[in-house]
Amino acid sequence: MATKCRKTVGLALGSGGWRGLAHLGVIKEFRKEGIPIDYIAGCSAGSLVGGLYSYFGETDMIEDIVRSLTYRSVIDILLDPVRQVGLVGGAKYLKFLEKYIGNVEIEELRTKFTAVCTDLLNGKVVEIKSGRLSTAIRASSSIPVIFTPVTVDGRALVDGANVMPIPVQTARDMGADIVVAVNLYDNIFPFKMEYLKKQKLTALTVTRISYQMLLYTLAKSNVEGADIVINPKIWEGNFDIFKNFVNNRTTVEDGQLAAREIIPKLKRLL
Repeated sequence: MATKCRKTVGLALGSGGWRGLAHLGVIKEFRKEGIPIDYIAGCSAGSLVGGLYSYFGETDMIEDIVRSLTYRSVIDILLDPVRQVGLVGGAKYLKFLEKYIGNVEIEELRTKFTAVCTDLLNGKVVEIKSGRLSTAIRASSSIPVIFTPVTVDGRALVDGANVMPIPVQTARDMGADIVVAVNLYDNIFPFKMEYLKKQKLTALTVTRISYQMLLYTLAKSNVEGADIVINPKIWEGNFDIFKNFVNNRTTVEDGQLAAREIIPKLKRLL
């Protein structure tokens, strides 16, 4: 909990699919260096890692979950087909979350937490600060076309990255004196032609990279309000937004290395 003798710290954990494992590395480094985390605002993958940490209060359990993932288990989560507003219904993803966090409410978490979503009907940011944690994470990470929207309080919610991939302002509004943003998109561009050749320029690849451009631009705008920005240098590898969660330790380490670079500045601010 925050005390009166120091400034409070808020983490703005951005979207980024499997790159979100870097958030785990950032949190590990903060704990190692004794950096307090008073508030977490998470979007998409950031809501997943941030929400789990806010529940467990430590990183070992999250790492155990990541290590338990196999290609088969990831595919099983995705084998939840629907035919209307998304390829994946999301019920199995919700069940996966509840396996580890049960029916805990956001108000009960160890660390103050907010999940950021987008209202599909009006394009506005929706901040979930109360209610079922699993539902909030599921809504915040509802990637359009992939997952169906989640209805919360009569609103159809999708991935918060559509309007705010890095919720810096949310962390500030929560009460943080110092906001540390984690930008998972900073090192994506420019792509090298060799990478594009390996990816095979299909219509799907072009669509995906074009969407990443939008997120890259939005993220740069979001982090302007942060006191410190962490930009993990994540190896892109063979793109797979889901399977790259499996057997992936390097991305966690990328987050740790990037966090290590800003620790001295953060300690001065504290």
